[in-house]
Amino acid sequence: MKKGAFLKVTLLIALMGLLFASSSLAKDKIRIGCAISLSGPYAPGAKVTQIENYELWVEDVNAKGGIYVKELGKRLPVELLMYDDKSDVGTMIRLVEKLILDDKVDLLIGPWGTAMHFAAIPVVNKHKMPFVALSIDSEKLRELIPKYPYAFVILNQPRDKGNDLIELVKEFGIKRVAIIYVADLHGIEMAGYVAPRLGAEGVDVVVHKSYPLEAKDLSPLLKSIKAQDVEALIGFSYPGDTMLITEQAKVLDLNPKLFYLGVGVAHPAYKSKFGNKVVEGVMGHGAWNAKVRIPGVKEYVERYMKKYNHEPDWWGGIFAYSQCMVLQQAIEKAGTLNHERIRETIAKETFPTLLGNVKFVDGFNVEFPGNIGQWQKGVFEVVMPKDKRTAQPLFPKPPWPKD
Repeated sequence: MKKGAFLKVTLLIALMGLLFASSSLAKDKIRIGCAISLSGPYAPGAKVTQIENYELWVEDVNAKGGIYVKELGKRLPVELLMYDDKSDVGTMIRLVEKLILDDKVDLLIGPWGTAMHFAAIPVVNKHKMPFVALSIDSEKLRELIPKYPYAFVILNQPRDKGNDLIELVKEFGIKRVAIIYVADLHGIEMAGYVAPRLGAEGVDVVVHKSYPLEAKDLSPLLKSIKAQDVEALIGFSYPGDTMLITEQAKVLDLNPKLFYLGVGVAHPAYKSKFGNKVVEGVMGHGAWNAKVRIPGVKEYVERYMKKYNHEPDWWGGIFAYSQCMVLQQAIEKAGTLNHERIRETIAKETFPTLLGNVKFVDGFNVEFPGNIGQWQKGVFEVVMPKDKRTAQPLFPKPPWPKD
């Protein structure tokens, strides 16, 4: 190489190094994007399960100076950029692409709900954005996730909750069950998993019916269930209908020995609305509480209640917070904001979180504090799986209190 050409190449390399160093020094924050339901039917669940926990995590991280990025040699504070998807799948997809392409966020955290996540996962994978999915439960994910290597699922799935629910029914010797479910992917998936397996165990599923999202009156359905004299009512519901079913079942005095509903039973608004005596013995998706033996949980509950002046969601609250902990640790372990290296880190590492030591096997987290909870004296106790119980199940459910 001629001397002049060599000098030019040397200068070019030096200039590129200076530009890289300059851009690295100019990086002053980590931007995390989120398209989620601030309005519409998904909004109540999104707020208490995810949004409040996302905000608390950002506050906690920034109070410690941010996330350390080794290749930049410094800590960067986190900025959360959040848009309202209005509980609409099409709007959510457009906003996710806006966050990636226009806002150029460093990472994404997810929307609320199973259907929303099913739509989001192919989009984030197309853009090679590492993505830890939270509020999605579906057995179809077992076929989907291997096709989308940038997506990981942190929430316990239908087989986790469903198998434990089936074990409870068997433990109690229940033979006649009614199953109702919201006509959304979550309800369809859960009912579709549990009902045939109960039948295979010799349990008679005498009612197996869906109802529409945002139903306003379920009393005719509940009256028909009461006429069937079932031993268990199992409802795979969302927060609004969880409230509605409870309220109307109390009015109708529909009080089977096992009363199990879906998302919303573990929300603070549920106990707040009905009071300890009404919710006593009601079971639902979850579960965890301040008594679980996981480092940091007690302190997290204290910080959460101080910030929001109400209890956390005993279903998905620490899943949402732990989702963010995984992303934070993945950045710090990888030492970079490079998406491919973060993805590889999530796939192979173990992450200490409020759920325990999160480890993704074939894209699915295998560590949970509990799958089913039950209200007992104002505490959402873990009753399944058996080896993680914080209390023995209360069975049969007590009668509804008289007003």
